[in-house]
Amino acid sequence: MEETLGKRIAANRKRLGITQDRLADQLGVTAQAVSKWENDQSCPDITMLPKLAGVFGMSTDALLGIEPQPSEIVPARENTGAQADGNQEPSGIHMQNGQWEFHWDADRRDSVGLALWVLLVGGLMLAGSLLHWDIGFWDILWPSGLLMFGLFGLYPKFSFFRLGCGIFGGYFLLCNLHLLNLQVGKELLLPVLLLIFGASLLLDAFRRKNPNSTVISCNGKDSRFQSSLQMGEDSFRCSTSFGEDSRKIELACLCSGRAEVSFGELELNLSGCEKISEDCRIDASCSFGDLKILVPRRFRVEAFPSTSFASVEFSGHPDETPEGTIFLNGKASFGSIHIQYI
Repeated sequence: MEETLGKRIAANRKRLGITQDRLADQLGVTAQAVSKWENDQSCPDITMLPKLAGVFGMSTDALLGIEPQPSEIVPARENTGAQADGNQEPSGIHMQNGQWEFHWDADRRDSVGLALWVLLVGGLMLAGSLLHWDIGFWDILWPSGLLMFGLFGLYPKFSFFRLGCGIFGGYFLLCNLHLLNLQVGKELLLPVLLLIFGASLLLDAFRRKNPNSTVISCNGKDSRFQSSLQMGEDSFRCSTSFGEDSRKIELACLCSGRAEVSFGELELNLSGCEKISEDCRIDASCSFGDLKILVPRRFRVEAFPSTSFASVEFSGHPDETPEGTIFLNGKASFGSIHIQYI
């Protein structure tokens, strides 16, 4: 089999144990561009070749196949089970080959936040032991975690919700350490939380773009229904609000996608996708609604759910030897995400 530039890029990326998104961030391009390179649908610009070679720790000639590639320059991360083939799966807890596995692939900001949280908890526990503070482990753990969650969520996109989490985490931590005597009554706590949450929703509303909007008349009353579908060469973005909709995705190769539902129902059919990339990711978000994703049995779905008063469910089973895997990041609140194999 002929070894193309795309295959060499994919092989070296997997050797380093990084995803297409991570490589794209390092090069300043999109993940779709990296996917096209690896699938030999397009070639990197000539000015991009030295950057690629630098990331892979090799010469440009080796990347182009003019001279032999180094056997190993940067140690790849240790893999087990399904990771033995070199494919890097997203972070999360999931079942693979009958066993539960945990994969952590956090970026630098998340890693720094976790490290600072552990250092803060350990430092306060040590200070409490030396200074004989009357404070327990849980009195330090949860407010410090809330504080770090709020502070490290303010960048790169400001959020009043994260700001509120940081303020309340710091407040309760100082109170538990007996460094702050100001007591906020329960009658003030809920209104302040609602004000912060409302300000966060208002800020997100001004940030959000409304691609398509249609006014439908029903029984003499106007109801506002929003639905949009944006298709790229290897990606899609679909959203539905205040209504019901059904969309079929037809792509030669699916690399990434995003589906959003709020106060409505959406049926997303992926049977029109001929194949999927090795690092195919779909972000699904459902709030106060229902999202149903129809997946051909020749593909397998690995779900990484995050739910609040909601559920992520499966029906049916994929083929015993699926052609590829779709990594689904599902966030649901007061609704449900249903993956059905067809």
